[in-house]
Amino acid sequence: MRREEIPEMKECPYKEACPYLNFEPAARVLAQRDYLSGRVDEMERIMSLATEKIEELREKNRVLEEEKKTLKQELNEAIGLRFKPSLNKEEERPQKKRGSPFGHRGSSWKRPERIDEYIDIYPAKCHRCGGRDITIYEHCFEEHIVEDIEVRVKNTCYRSHYGYCQRCKKVLYPEKEAKILPRSHIGPNARAIFGYLRYIGIPYRKGARISRDIFGLEISHPSLLDFDNKMAKNGEPVYEKIKDEVGSSPSINVDETGWRLNGKNFWLWDFVNKKVALFRIEKERSSKVVKDTLGEEYQGIVTSDFYSAYNDNIKARGKQKCLAHLLCEAKKIEERSSGQSSQEEPFCQKLREALKGAIEAWKEFHRGEKTTEELEVTKEITSEKLVKVLLFPTENKDIQRLKKRIIKHQNELLTFLDQPEIEPTNNRAERGLRASVIMRKITFGSRSPRGARNHQVIMSILQTALLHGTQPLPIFLSLATNQERASTAFQEKFSPSTDKEPKRIRAP
Repeated sequence: MRREEIPEMKECPYKEACPYLNFEPAARVLAQRDYLSGRVDEMERIMSLATEKIEELREKNRVLEEEKKTLKQELNEAIGLRFKPSLNKEEERPQKKRGSPFGHRGSSWKRPERIDEYIDIYPAKCHRCGGRDITIYEHCFEEHIVEDIEVRVKNTCYRSHYGYCQRCKKVLYPEKEAKILPRSHIGPNARAIFGYLRYIGIPYRKGARISRDIFGLEISHPSLLDFDNKMAKNGEPVYEKIKDEVGSSPSINVDETGWRLNGKNFWLWDFVNKKVALFRIEKERSSKVVKDTLGEEYQGIVTSDFYSAYNDNIKARGKQKCLAHLLCEAKKIEERSSGQSSQEEPFCQKLREALKGAIEAWKEFHRGEKTTEELEVTKEITSEKLVKVLLFPTENKDIQRLKKRIIKHQNELLTFLDQPEIEPTNNRAERGLRASVIMRKITFGSRSPRGARNHQVIMSILQTALLHGTQPLPIFLSLATNQERASTAFQEKFSPSTDKEPKRIRAP
């Protein structure tokens, strides 16, 4: 077809309002399409960048989770060095013998010797048919004894009557009853109970609350403080007798711990053996306190740890250093060197083997399985083992320090084999401090010198009573009455001069 034959194109009459484009101009629709197409391309590019960022963050999160897992495992291992390892449920737990250790004396409920009240219980009806015509057998019954506490306040009025002597022609007054305390309406039983609660860790305010809520007796906490002061004052003569007994005793265990007096650092000293316990709260932590208590030349054997206050400055007939401290130090060195290619472990193992062997021989002697001659042989063998341990070559500073300690106290490590009545550790003194340490955590020490004095006096009397199997309440009752009665109770009930082996009961 020739060009001139092509028909001329006509302009669309609906280009400004096309019915197919919702009556919109075609040019506007085309422009919107181009704009939206560009926006879609831009959003696709942004989504692509966001997807890459998300994948990067996921990778970082995975790395952090692995680091967290590793750190948590290291933390559990570090905690396991100080505490017992916890076993998972999947792991097989080690077989352990159930029950008390071998040789432990069994105990059971003991029938009381006194019955205060009998209550008879009879059947009201037959539990089978419901009949009430029942014949009672008076001499056929089952007993069930219940021990309980009767909580009540007892108000007693003491009426002191006057008299007249026909011979002297004078008015007479009756002697004062021991339970009548001058200028006080609170009896000695209440004083003794709350005094005892004080020295097992109950503060004065809580003691007053117990008195009000349980017994219905209104006592203010300043009154309890005053009772404590009076009991300590009554116990002063007993405390001095205990101090004299410590100075003349054949052996003594000594230890000390921190104590706060009105916010300042002091030291609580403990001098204890099988018969007496003496506590002192002093500013100094030096040999001066030991000399003042035991004397310049103590004629007994001192058992202590390796603190310098118990070393050359203290003159005594003999000394025994705590072997548990050496064993604990060897264990720490072994734990620090575990997993390393070092020779510290053989040193610690040989040292523990030598010391534990000597301790086991001492235990066998007290069980009647060894004689004193065998203990002498054990001492020679243990000394040879310790010499071999000291010749062990090492460059570890902790082991070198431990060697110096053994060499310095070489004559004070095996005294318990020459004197079997002496213990190889200082555990007795550490146990003696336990009640005071618990009280320190609750009360934060003492607020005044008088309070510190009260603690050392009453705690000495209490712990001495416990060493002799004496119940503490009668002791506090004697302290709440007067000095003479307290001194008499000390001489009669738990005089340290008795040769009888004391009966042990659990301390509070």
